[in-house]
Amino acid sequence: MRLLPKILTPTAWLLFLMIVAASSANAQKRYPSIEEAWDGTDYRALIQRVETDGLALPTLADAATKPVFERMVRSDNIPLRAGLDPKLAVTIRFQKLDSALPALHRLVALYASETEKGKPYTTELATLMIYEVKVSGALLDLHESYVSALPRDKRYQANINILEQMKSDARQLYSRLVGSAIATGTYSKPDLLAMTRGALERLPSYLPVFTNEDRQGLVQKLTQQIATTTDQELKAALTELRDGIKHRRIPA
Repeated sequence: MRLLPKILTPTAWLLFLMIVAASSANAQKRYPSIEEAWDGTDYRALIQRVETDGLALPTLADAATKPVFERMVRSDNIPLRAGLDPKLAVTIRFQKLDSALPALHRLVALYASETEKGKPYTTELATLMIYEVKVSGALLDLHESYVSALPRDKRYQANINILEQMKSDARQLYSRLVGSAIATGTYSKPDLLAMTRGALERLPSYLPVFTNEDRQGLVQKLTQQIATTTDQELKAALTELRDGIKHRRIPA
């Protein structure tokens, strides 16, 4: 394959590139469209095609599926775009975020499973966990306003219970991201830094729902990792995150 640029004529080389491009385009057609912003239905469609039809998970290393993965985690996808739009009613914002979160949970689980099997999906997994925490954090930010908008009917207490479980799940997501951010034996330095910075960026959304046990556990884990980390850039990033959690400090 390395000899192709030398042995192909310009016409043949152009044909080769067209074939590669066509192959990439055909591969992308099997996934939800990347031309439009994704909604919860697109995430669910991807999961169905992976689990039922045997479609491979999109990866950054595959030129054919790289655009699909990049679309999965774009900030202009409908759940985040709508969820962060203050012009929309809080119920619509909440529902758009909530519709995507279970599918993101499942995708994280699928990538984690493949990573555990030895496949090189750690960057994709790290990126998805950051995105999942971002969506979950945006949902937390709407929690109080959404509760205020709930009708005081016979479903009110049941809805409150569901929302309390949502907060508990969100705390677990954040803890998992922090745990991954100190997993130096699994992730590359760029991935570790990205997860640490992602956790710090979303910290304001999670601080109000942390229990004392949550804070103490996270601080302890981060302190232990800081003590053993020799890379000064990682140490500084982890220290900033640890201090933010410990002192309830909102990042500037």
